[in-house]
Amino acid sequence: MKVRLMWYLGWVLLGSVLLFPASQRLEVQAQFIDNAEDYPNNVSQTLTKDELYFGLSKQQGTITEAEWKGFLEEVITPRFQAGLTVIDADGQYLNTAGILTREQTKLVILIHSDTPKEKRFIQEIITQYKQRFNQESVLRVTSSVAVSF
Repeated sequence: MKVRLMWYLGWVLLGSVLLFPASQRLEVQAQFIDNAEDYPNNVSQTLTKDELYFGLSKQQGTITEAEWKGFLEEVITPRFQAGLTVIDADGQYLNTAGILTREQTKLVILIHSDTPKEKRFIQEIITQYKQRFNQESVLRVTSSVAVSF
C-alpha cells in the first residue's frame, strides 16, 4: 500500500522552522510492508541520518553559490563520497543576542554508518564551516533510520 505523506512532511518542516516557497511542492511516497517475508529483495538496514543546516548569512552579506559549492566540493564531498543530498531552504532562528534572524539555508542530508570515523567527519565539516564563514553555529539533527536499496 502506497501512502502520500505530504501532510506529515509539512508538519516536520514547520517544526524544523524551514519554509519552502509555495511554488515548490514536496511529495514523498512511502511503502508500508505488512510482511517482510513477502518481499525477499527488500533488504533493510539501520543507518544514521544527519541533517546539517548551514545558514548562508555572514557579516559581509551572504555566502555566494560559488563559495558554497567550493565548500561542498572541498570539505563535505571528500568525506561522504557515497552520496548526500543538498536542499535549498529558508530558515530562521534566534541568535545569541536574542534577535530573530531569517536567512537562506543549505540543508545537507547524510545517511551513513554510525562509526567514530563518520562522527569525526561531521564534526570536521561543522568546524570548518564555522571557521571559513565566521558562523555562530551549524544545526545538526541526528536520527536512526531504516533504509533499503
